[in-house]
Amino acid sequence: MRKVNDATVTLGKENKSRGRSFWRFFKRFVLYSLLFVIIVVTGSIIYYYSTLYTAGEKQEGYLALTNATVLVDEELEAHEKSTVLIQDGIIIDVGRDDEVDIPASATVMDLNGHTLMPGLIDLHVHLGMKEMELGQELGPFGIIGLVSDFIRFTPDKRKSLLEHGITTVRSVGDEHEWIMEFRQLIQDGELEGPRLFTSGSLFTTLEGHPIATIGTDPDSEVVLFPDTPKEARDNVQEMVSGDEGVDLIKVVQERGLSEYPLEPIATDVLQAIVTEANIHNIPVTGHWGALKDLEELIEAGVDGLEHLGRGVVLNGWPEELLETIIEGDMLLTPTLTVETINAEPEYQQLLLERAEEFHLADGQFVVGTDAGMPGVFFGPSMYQELELLVKSGLSPQEALQAATSRAADALQSDEIGVIEPGRAADLIVIDGHPLQQIEDVQNVSKVFRDGRLVVEH
Repeated sequence: MRKVNDATVTLGKENKSRGRSFWRFFKRFVLYSLLFVIIVVTGSIIYYYSTLYTAGEKQEGYLALTNATVLVDEELEAHEKSTVLIQDGIIIDVGRDDEVDIPASATVMDLNGHTLMPGLIDLHVHLGMKEMELGQELGPFGIIGLVSDFIRFTPDKRKSLLEHGITTVRSVGDEHEWIMEFRQLIQDGELEGPRLFTSGSLFTTLEGHPIATIGTDPDSEVVLFPDTPKEARDNVQEMVSGDEGVDLIKVVQERGLSEYPLEPIATDVLQAIVTEANIHNIPVTGHWGALKDLEELIEAGVDGLEHLGRGVVLNGWPEELLETIIEGDMLLTPTLTVETINAEPEYQQLLLERAEEFHLADGQFVVGTDAGMPGVFFGPSMYQELELLVKSGLSPQEALQAATSRAADALQSDEIGVIEPGRAADLIVIDGHPLQQIEDVQNVSKVFRDGRLVVEH
């Protein structure tokens, strides 16, 4: 009987020991798991705020940029040995060094003969898209990076754009709520980066680009696809209303190829979009593919055209269409970089010839890169676009006008794009002479945003 009791006691002790071991393991597991969560959360918060790229202090008082070759007025005329005087982020005087009265309290920066010009403007970007090489797959880590960029409002893109002298961008198709919040954070001076103009959502169809081409989620805020003119007008009214209204409307009118057809916007719906936007003085720009698409956009009365038709005018512009575009003062954003990337040399040459034909007919170009598309990167693609425009017959001066003063006109803005009193001091300093050699625009020495020195190489 004693042996039985001893065995029972021993078994009880072993069970208690196992029980205590289990609870010790369970408590350690919970503790370590909680510690891991705390470390991850704390690390994520630190990473978020340390990489957010917030704006610096506003420029206050007087700042004089002296001894520069200044590209002044809308024509970007070069004035040597000149000064730009800035007060609280605004240009207040421009003239020869011996003509500008510099207050004694001013901070003076001698630019040593460098070229001082307006900041560059990229009128066609997609800030929500992941930068990738041609043919690169997104993959799981790419998705994580995309989400990380999204919640931090793409700090790397903002920094790269500024470092390449781009002080204003126009988003033409991003998540509506996200891009509107993005714009507000830039306007409020919380985030550093280029000025942001945006179309918010773009107009298309369920069987159109970009839903049927690159797989944009139709339930996302990137796209709108009204079925009726009334629905279209309601959509436009909602987008342009209040202080948080969009800066422009973008429509996608592309019927694709015979072997891969797409559905364009019905003409009555398209006309309703343009008419309603015009009532609110909001410009409309149109993405197009086929000549029929171009005809419908012209008939609807859009203000601008995106792309060069994906090659449908390779053999020459239809004379009547070209004349109508010119007479209607429609601005063309040719996005030559994305149109020619990885293309055969013969195709590239024909496309540049069509751009030259448009230019010789007195067509008006503005610069947009389609940054965000594979192989088209935020910042460097601006230089490629300018060089391609010069290869298409524009002078360096004309190409730079398309990326500054004329681009500002497309944005309906009299705040940027020109060095003159009353405009914002969004300026870049170039080591070289970009009016003589367009490649020199790459030699960015300094970048000012509202008079703040945000880049110094």
